[in-house]
Amino acid sequence: MPREKEGSHNRRHASCAALLMLLLGGCGGGDSTATGPSTPEPAAPAPVQVLAVSSPSFAVSGGDALVEVVSSTAPIQSLLIKANGRDVTSAFSADARTGRMVGLVDGLNLGENTLTVESKDGSAVIPASLALTNHPTTGEIFGAHQRPWVCETLASGLGPPPAQGPCEAPSVLAWYYRTTAGHFSPLTSLSKPYPTDLAQTTTTEGKTVDYIVRVESGVVNESIYRIAIIDDPAQPISNPWSAGGKKPGDGWNGKLSYPFQGGLSPGYRSGRDSVTSALDHEALKNGFAVAYGTRNAYGTGSDDVVSAETVMMVKERFTEHYGIPKFTIGSGGSGGAMQQHLIAHGYPGLLDAINPDRSYPDGLSIGADVIDCHLLSNYFNTMAVPGAWPGSRRTNVDGYAVATSGSSAGSTVCQTGWSRIAESFQEAEGLVRGFDAVVPVGLRYHPVTNPTGARATVWDSNVLSLGKDPLTGFARTLYDNVGVQYGLQALNAGQITTAEFLDLNERIGGRDSDGNIIAARSNGDPTGIANAYRYGRVTLGSNLTLPIIQTRNYRDFNNDIHTRERSFASLERLKMFNGTTDNLVMWTLPLGQSVTEQALLGLDQWLERIAEDKSTKSYAEKVIANKPPTLKSGCWDAAGVKLDEEPTLNPNAACNQLYPVHANVRMKAGGPVSGHIMKCQLKPVNLQDYAVSFTTAEIVQLQAIFPQGVCDWTKPGVGQSEAKGESWFTYAAAGEGVSRQALVPRR
Repeated sequence: MPREKEGSHNRRHASCAALLMLLLGGCGGGDSTATGPSTPEPAAPAPVQVLAVSSPSFAVSGGDALVEVVSSTAPIQSLLIKANGRDVTSAFSADARTGRMVGLVDGLNLGENTLTVESKDGSAVIPASLALTNHPTTGEIFGAHQRPWVCETLASGLGPPPAQGPCEAPSVLAWYYRTTAGHFSPLTSLSKPYPTDLAQTTTTEGKTVDYIVRVESGVVNESIYRIAIIDDPAQPISNPWSAGGKKPGDGWNGKLSYPFQGGLSPGYRSGRDSVTSALDHEALKNGFAVAYGTRNAYGTGSDDVVSAETVMMVKERFTEHYGIPKFTIGSGGSGGAMQQHLIAHGYPGLLDAINPDRSYPDGLSIGADVIDCHLLSNYFNTMAVPGAWPGSRRTNVDGYAVATSGSSAGSTVCQTGWSRIAESFQEAEGLVRGFDAVVPVGLRYHPVTNPTGARATVWDSNVLSLGKDPLTGFARTLYDNVGVQYGLQALNAGQITTAEFLDLNERIGGRDSDGNIIAARSNGDPTGIANAYRYGRVTLGSNLTLPIIQTRNYRDFNNDIHTRERSFASLERLKMFNGTTDNLVMWTLPLGQSVTEQALLGLDQWLERIAEDKSTKSYAEKVIANKPPTLKSGCWDAAGVKLDEEPTLNPNAACNQLYPVHANVRMKAGGPVSGHIMKCQLKPVNLQDYAVSFTTAEIVQLQAIFPQGVCDWTKPGVGQSEAKGESWFTYAAAGEGVSRQALVPRR
């Protein structure tokens, strides 16, 4: 595919302006450890450059776009700017905050549009043009949405949904103020005098303002969005790019906090929430604006492509109606952490820094271990000798800690929490943990009564990137356990017998595409697995060179699925594919302690230092070189005392003594900590790989269990490739990704 002519839709393009000329292909910052051909020196800037600011040029929506014009040879006042032949020069002026010559160009046609720049007097200025592709605010820019799609505007305070057609609603405003007692209350009068218990706050820029928050709500990308920002209702923000408009005041520090929410569900809906969920005190009190969409919750729909598209369109809305954010900092835990990793990896530039909490590297690669837990529970509960596998023995096979308290004490999270959540991955009917109640039962899949209905598997949620099985029409299923030797480490450690090892592996079985347990092992779809790597659904290292502060409250002994080895999975992937983990800070805490605000301010400081670095270092090098010396990995004890320590798997390390790192099923089967192998390459059974002796009969049984061979974890996964570069993928059809150079430059 040819590269787009332009496309940066975020604030980072200012420092890379010389590279963002009209005819330049891109200016992405490389990974300093990457190999390959050297990057040619950039050509000299074109005399006139036309740049899309609010979104990439191929992804404009809503009929307008914020555009920047840069001229190196002629005064901007001497230029004539046209949109589809219509003079729009008057829309452009200098932005006081950034000094850029920008204009909000409206009246764009659906589909292709052309902006042109020429000299008013015909002098020797090379004409420039920019193609803008305008889409509806209902989205589907990256690819088709799921259908059906239930519109939840009424439950979100935005009125009844449309009687037919895509989900949309007019935007509305609500006002709140922070009281001196420490909570938010509705602001019932928008004129002075304001309530006597109105609090004030001081932003990161040292500006003290009345703590009044404006919350805008509406629908973009068929998702409910919220934008919260400190504002003055007596002089509210309005048309900030017009001559008579009102820009944000001192209550905005010029930066954006973007929270993501967790969960895991099949989707088919917009999502719903309360307007008050936008009132993030820790961000707002420091002057950050807050923006997000309900499809940025994995509990609304576990599809990071739709989540990334929602981020892009919400930020487009924010940029056009408030201003260009200097930075956008992501946050959120569990499924929210997955989205941050995936969006930073697959759509670089939407987020400048991330704070993944209760971290997982992504949503698909952990599916192998999760579904394993369901198969193990089925075996232990229905096939094994009754009473032979209490939690104290299961832990040797599944790797998880044994809970020490609560109703699940004595069991592992594999046999309780993960075993149930496995239904969210591969149970097509969604009978256990699946559809939200708003998705009508009559629209849901049933193998007999509704075989073409909405399916609840995580693979079907990601059908756009994984593709469809031509035989079934369902999403390609990625779960694979061919060659996996369950309990291998336990066998070699003498914790289980050869007979137990063989019986477990002989009878463990697999799951079919509907999630039913079957006797045969599961073969993951090789095309789907290759697509998952190719399109960035499995995060490796490329593009994850941005600042990261990873946080985790320790839960391993609480029968909670958010176990600490997942943090090291992300760490190991950075180490394997980037050669360094110096752009990541890892913090571990006991339950009840919070460092959310500390992480936000730490990332803000880190980004400010990077912005000030005018050296010729690569972006990845700048990130590492400018990490504040106060941002150190470590852990806090129960008394709140921090121990500075680099993350390590050494069990004798101070933080690991406080918070032991356990394992999971695939690790106990000999797999890597990184957990990035979806389907293993196989090798012949070799008795030298075992620390125990098998009888002759057992050797025959072992070879019969693994006729194709056993996993060779030293080799890359089947179909594994690394999604490199700073391209964004759009999807013409399921499984047919198109690389789009989004031009998201790095400093």
